[in-house]
Amino acid sequence: MFFFGKKNKGGDKATHPLVARAAFCTVCNAERMFTKCWKRAAMVRECTGCATPFPNAGELYRGPQPACPQCGEFLEHPGFDYGICDGCGSKFELPDNAKPTLLPNKEQRHRMGYFGPPRHK
Repeated sequence: MFFFGKKNKGGDKATHPLVARAAFCTVCNAERMFTKCWKRAAMVRECTGCATPFPNAGELYRGPQPACPQCGEFLEHPGFDYGICDGCGSKFELPDNAKPTLLPNKEQRHRMGYFGPPRHK
């Protein structure tokens, strides 16, 4: 996600910025604003976590939830909307008329592996 906060001279043709929106953040357990939103236009060709290049990205997208083989970072699907919660900074998939889906970062994946997924009351 180099188009947030950093100047990318050529522009990122694999993503398109979207208008900010409010959605329910399962990490904050509240309705939050997502001002950094984008639509993925093409498959991820390089990991957003560790910058590992994927020469054959199509192989990674055969399963239900593609992930980087090096670091385990979940990859974004083409045609889906994504956003970052303004409250906690977590990345979510933002489907229309459904609850956002958390795409946990490395720290969150480690915490979930140790403590299990968060439980809400």
